[in-house]
Amino acid sequence: MAGVVALFFVAWRHFRIIPMLVLGQPQSVGLLQRDQEAPFFRNLADSTDLPLIITYRTADSFGLKDTHQLEALRDGRMDIVSLRFMQNNAKEPALEGLDLPGMIPDFQQARQVVEAYGPTLDRYLQDSFGAKLLGLWSFGPQVMVCRSPLGGLKDLKGRKVRIASPGLAQLIAAIGGIPAILPFEDTKEALALGMVDCAVTSAASANFAGWTEHTHDYFPLAFQFGFNGYAISLAKWKALRPEEQDRLAQAFRAFSVKLWRYSEDLQRESERCIRADPVVSCDPLPCAMSRSAARTFSFCSGSPGRSSCPAGPPAVKRFARAVVKHGTRLWLL
Repeated sequence: MAGVVALFFVAWRHFRIIPMLVLGQPQSVGLLQRDQEAPFFRNLADSTDLPLIITYRTADSFGLKDTHQLEALRDGRMDIVSLRFMQNNAKEPALEGLDLPGMIPDFQQARQVVEAYGPTLDRYLQDSFGAKLLGLWSFGPQVMVCRSPLGGLKDLKGRKVRIASPGLAQLIAAIGGIPAILPFEDTKEALALGMVDCAVTSAASANFAGWTEHTHDYFPLAFQFGFNGYAISLAKWKALRPEEQDRLAQAFRAFSVKLWRYSEDLQRESERCIRADPVVSCDPLPCAMSRSAARTFSFCSGSPGRSSCPAGPPAVKRFARAVVKHGTRLWLL
């Protein structure tokens, strides 16, 4: 009798399946979605040794606006989402608390913020949307590219600046710029047509999406840090057995660590591509000017031969003073 029960148990485990409908990053994100996220989900069943049946769809192919990701988890339309924080912070303000404008100047401090604030954010998402965080990572510093030279923040006065969320709008407006919240995929055309003068995103995203084809100036000051995460429906999570939860959680923790390294490397290489023709060796100086076949692109703006960029600690302090002056509280860790 015991043998029959054991055999039944083995058979039951063998035929158990766990369907997962996953909403990924849009294809416009580029290399991170194509070379990292898509393969991760494609191989997730094998890497965890779980009976997962993964249906992975990019946000743009599924037809669900990325501003509705949290509701999709809450309502059971999705099991896992690659959560875009900037696009969803109007629905859950706790997301914005992770990435206040000017708060984080580099990857090291970004990791510190995630470690300190992640558990609090997870609690808010569970309480408000029935969503559990599986991992947090960043696209990297959200910098600015412009159609014409930008010598400093004061030069934003009167310029139309594309931003991704309302969080940065207050600061841009207070400095004198005109904030324009545009979807990522619409920004290249807006730059080409002169509908916006500048745009904020990561160097990697600007480079991959072709924004640099219509801009000639790069201002490498971190306005925000582009956080994202992976969240699972709490109902789906609770339906998993404890050992299944452990395996899934471990897989996402390892993948998040990998994405942090990948984003940092991609950011570094993207800046090299922006400031120099990738066909030739890149000048190691941070403000190198270079000529490509299409245009001259200034890494920092200003005249050729300029020897320092507004991207180091002094610039961060000036940014802090600007934010405080205009009434937005800034925390420098």
